[in-house]
Amino acid sequence: MFRRGIRRSLPRRDRWHALQEYAVGETNAEEFRLLRARDSSVSATVAAHSHEVKIDWKAWEGKISNKETLSCLKDFHAQQTALLDAVLKEDHLTAVKGQKEGWELYDNAKESCSKSVEKSQTILRNGARALWISFQNPPVSLVSQNEWLDTDQYWQAFVEKHHYYHNHIASAVEDPESKEYDAKQKADLQKKWEAFDGRGTTRQ
Repeated sequence: MFRRGIRRSLPRRDRWHALQEYAVGETNAEEFRLLRARDSSVSATVAAHSHEVKIDWKAWEGKISNKETLSCLKDFHAQQTALLDAVLKEDHLTAVKGQKEGWELYDNAKESCSKSVEKSQTILRNGARALWISFQNPPVSLVSQNEWLDTDQYWQAFVEKHHYYHNHIASAVEDPESKEYDAKQKADLQKKWEAFDGRGTTRQ
């Protein structure tokens, strides 16, 4: 009875067989064919032993010397069987329709799941875009360093500022974007201009 209840609640086994049309290539098609053959073998084995089998406790009494363990197993089996039979006999549809309280939790869970599905779809679309961009990119052997530096502003800025911001270099290089650096450059340029006499020489 429990097995029949499981079959009613779980999806049909043959539904996943339709995935065979997505098997591209001879190798994948052959692997899927072997998988279906193994599934058919398992289904045939289960169908051959689908009738209800009762445990012969008298036979086990002669095989298990520890009678206390045998008694615990027998009681546990009887308890679980009775519990499952009682669950399968209940009218779950009527119980759900008669439930008047607690639906706000279900509604919140449903709304949360809907948001999760939307987020998953966004991730899927972004992943598809990333795969398309990656596929359209030229091979690494054809990409020059200057090309990707000119087109990628992130790495261009990284190369320009890495020597200043990276701690392990421990250098005294000034920040080229700071106001102090600009003021120093202007002062240095003005100093050189004042020392220039216009004839190609500088005054000491």
